Parts: sequence; C-alpha cells; structure tokens
Amino acid sequence: MASSRQSRLLAAERRKGTFDSHELTLLLHGGEKSYEMAKKIDDIVYKDPVLRRDNMHYISHGAEYKDAVQKAAHAIETYRKMGLEWQSPEFHRFWTAVESESLPISLQMNMFSHALQALGSDEQRAKWVPLARNFDIIGCYAQTELGHGSFVRGLETRAEYDRTTQEFILNTPTLTSMKWWPGNLGKTACHALVMARLFLAGRDCGPHLFIMRLRDAKTHQPLPGITLGSIGPRLGLNPVDNGFMQLDKVRIPRKHMLMRYSEVTPEGRLVLHTNAKKPNYATMLFIRAHMIGGQGKKLSRAVTIAVRYSAVREQGHIDPNGGEVAVLDYVSQQNLLLPLLATSLAYLETGKWLAKIYATHSPENTAQLQELHASSACLKAITAFVAVRGIETCRRACGGHGYSRFSGIPRIYEYTSAAEIYEGDALVLFLQAARYLMKAMRVVQKGQTLTGDIKYLSHWTSVSPGTDPIVTKDADLGDLFKLADVFECAAARLIALAAQKLAHFSKQADLSPTQAWNRAAPWLIRAAEAHGEALLFVHFASAQDYEVSRPLRKVLKACILLYALTRIEENTLFFIEVCPRPSILYHAA
Repeated sequence: MASSRQSRLLAAERRKGTFDSHELTLLLHGGEKSYEMAKKIDDIVYKDPVLRRDNMHYISHGAEYKDAVQKAAHAIETYRKMGLEWQSPEFHRFWTAVESESLPISLQMNMFSHALQALGSDEQRAKWVPLARNFDIIGCYAQTELGHGSFVRGLETRAEYDRTTQEFILNTPTLTSMKWWPGNLGKTACHALVMARLFLAGRDCGPHLFIMRLRDAKTHQPLPGITLGSIGPRLGLNPVDNGFMQLDKVRIPRKHMLMRYSEVTPEGRLVLHTNAKKPNYATMLFIRAHMIGGQGKKLSRAVTIAVRYSAVREQGHIDPNGGEVAVLDYVSQQNLLLPLLATSLAYLETGKWLAKIYATHSPENTAQLQELHASSACLKAITAFVAVRGIETCRRACGGHGYSRFSGIPRIYEYTSAAEIYEGDALVLFLQAARYLMKAMRVVQKGQTLTGDIKYLSHWTSVSPGTDPIVTKDADLGDLFKLADVFECAAARLIALAAQKLAHFSKQADLSPTQAWNRAAPWLIRAAEAHGEALLFVHFASAQDYEVSRPLRKVLKACILLYALTRIEENTLFFIEVCPRPSILYHAA
C-alpha cells in the first residue's frame, strides 16, 4: 500500500491540472457509453481468479505456457457466456482486458479469422468462419519461413495440384522453407492457413493461401507428413506459442485453397475472378492498420507508470532553502516524459483514423488499397521504432525501480519490441511505401492530380525550393496549419529528391532497375519516413477539431505542438529547407 505521503503527493499533482481529466477520459474512450462499457468489462476480467496475472513474474517458460492455456480456455468460456458480438467494441475490450496478445490463441481473433473472412469464398466463409469465431477450431497463420518473411514472392513452400485426385500436395522442400515463427503453431493450433506458391503443371502461379488441418481431432498429435514444434523461448510473448512446421507431401482437397479472388478448376486451370484483384497481403494489411493505435496504447501505459512514479518519488533539492522535490519537478525529467506522452496521443489518434480507413476501404479500389498499404507500412515502421525506444526511456526514467519487473515496464517493453519485427522490418516497409511514393511522383510529373493523403505532393513539388520558407519566426511554430505545411513540404521535397536519385541511377547503363533501386535506397527510405511523419502530425492535429471544453482544447493543442516540435528536433535535417533558421527550431524545441 502506498504511504500516505506518496498518496498526498500524487493527489496534489493531479490538482494542478487545468482541465477536467474525466472529459479527456471520455474523449479517449469515444464517449460515456463506451467508457462505461469498458469499466464493466474490465471489472469482470480483473475480478476473475483465473484471468488475474499477479503470478506472472514467478513462473517458468513451460509453466507460463500452461498457465496461458488455462487462461485462454477460461477466457473463451467467458466470452461465449457473455454472448459478445464478433469484432464489436465489447468484443475488443474484453480481449484487450484479458491481454489476448499474451495467449496462445492471439492469432485467432485477427490473422486467422480475418483471412478466412477476407479471402474465403462465400461457401468457405459459411463453413470455416463460424468455427473460427466460436473457437471450435484454433488456427494460425503460417506465412513466415526460416528463410523468408515479408517478401511473400520469395516463399519456398510449394502447393502442387494433382488433377487425378483433385488435391494439392504441400511440401517444404528445403531447410529454409520450413514455416518458422507463426504464433499458436507450436503446440496449440489444430488448423493453419498456409501461404505457399501454387504450381500448376510445373508452372509457378505465385503465392496463394490454403487451409489445412494440422493435428488429429482426438489425440492432438500432428497428422502424417506434418512435423510441428516450438521454436523455444523468446525475449517476450512466450505464451503466444510460436512454432515451426515441415510438410512432406501433405495432401489437401482442392476446395481448401481460399478462393474469393482466384480458384483452381478441377481440370487444373487457374481462374482469376474479375470482381477484384486478389490481395495476398490482405491479412498483413489488416494487422498493420491496427498496430498504430496498439503502439500508442503500450507507450501510454509506460508513460503513465513513469509519470506517476516521477510525481511521488522525491529526490534532491531545487530550492536550497526548501525540502526534497518530486522528480517530476525537474525540467530534465519533464523533457524525457512529456514528449512521449504527446507521442502516445498522436499514435492513438492516427490509429483511429487508419483503422477507420481500413474498415471502409473497398478491395475493388486498387488505388485506395495501394495508398492504404503504403500508409500502414511507413506508419508501422515509425511507431514501432519510436514506441520501443520511448518505453525504454520510461524505464530508465524510473531509476532502479524501472529495472524491476514489478514496475510493469519491462513486460511492456518485451511485448512492444516484437512489433519492430513482426509484419515487416522497418527498412523493408519504408522501401515498400517508397514504391507507392515514386509512382505518385510520376503522376505529378505527368501533370495529373493526386488525391487522398498524398495530394500534398502536387502542390509542394510545384514550389521552387527555398523561395518561400514556411517558418520565418518563432510564432510560426505555434500555428498548426503552418506546421502541417512544414511536415508536408519536407516530405514532398524528400520524395522529389528520392525520385531524382532513382532517375540518376536508372540512367546508368551498367545498373539494372533492381540495382538502381538498391543504390537509391537511402533516399527512398528517408522519403517514406518523412511521408509517415507528415501523416502522423496531420491526423494528430485533427484532434483540435473535437468539440471539447476550452481548457481541454488548450491542453490538446499544447500536446500537438509538443509532438510536432519533438519530431522536428529529432529529424532536423528533414526540415532545414522549410525553416532556414535552425535557431528557431532549437529555441522552440
């Protein structure tokens, strides 16, 4: 129990607030109704003796998995009793409260079920989706191999069609082709969605997704031709049950290829449906689109712990004639934590926007899908990188207590650090987004108009560099509209520069297009990163439009400005051209 003095210190710090904290709580939750729902569900979970986590710091790797299985089974039973609608706000709150990401069914709610819904035919949806949503089957998403991950076209797992039996024969013919890392796979899943390259009469038809049973329904032992196992302890997320899989001539029915956008006829002919292009990366896109807000939530937890600790931890004197002061009174501590608080709000707000865009996008709209892919790629890369380092900063800001697992921060760090790796490495994602940006630049060069979040490129590439600096005085950095111009102009300049470098290398006779792209990679990465930074600021700045009280609006604007100046300070070279007096940046930051 906290001492009475620490309790008084925290209460005193809260009384210094200039706005109604409950109003901000309702804003972050999406209103009174949503907040009350969250409290009700949290209360159910936190009082459940099976789902509680007060023993998590004392159990071994094996015991941790066993405990997670027990929690998962109990959570499924509770979920069924509550009758929660799939993907409803109540559904998401429940699984967030039980920390489903730390359970060996974590991939069930997103990758496995989502892929069945997004890529299965109507007939396949009717058969498989209800089984997955009711947890009658536990599945995983098996794409990553020992030798390949986000480069889907490089996968080595093969699915060869046998016309005589109307079956696909799945093989992992090499060491590097074995599936490696899929969550839920090691000991838990009974089914898998397997990404494999389809071969028809020896012709490589590219990667496609197949559903297959992995384990016997009665014994839970691997079926013939399938070798399964755990990949062992990791830095974090150990209960997720990451595993490996080898396939040796495993046969599955023809109708077990997901066939919403393409199918193989009984005669062995590949038919592409005309209603849409098949998005093989649809499931990765779904995960990335929802990761941005997820990084914000994790960072906000670490910031909350560090700020509260700093408010009650007394250390040293500021006034020689006064007593010891709270660590939070030191400007140096504020400089560490307050920018991270603003950053967590930026990620939460941008995450809402991106999740909404994903929920309303049309798979038939190729241009929208490409923009969503590029946006989610660069935003995932930035937010994961910054959140992991921000959480580590929060840990160090708590001194020795931050090193204790009881602080909660080490566990947050372990779980968040995985986000830098799964669903794509930062450099790979930046280069994926850069392809879209180079395509947009070609559209501008042809004199055509851009739409969506990349439309700024048309305007700023028409303005000669250095002729009209946006920021010329200190007051300009308090203007959200000017700051939006700063971020978008900087991004446009870097995109244009990357296009110039790519064109330069492409003209060299001794370089192939792929080699030219590789030479231009440093500029392409910076362009994608600048585009992501612009997206984050512009969508965070939209929070200023909420109908809230004047005191809260003032604080929100302060957080938006703090976030903007922090990002400008950390990426000064991006912004020198649009702010020709670097001293302005220094003094404002």
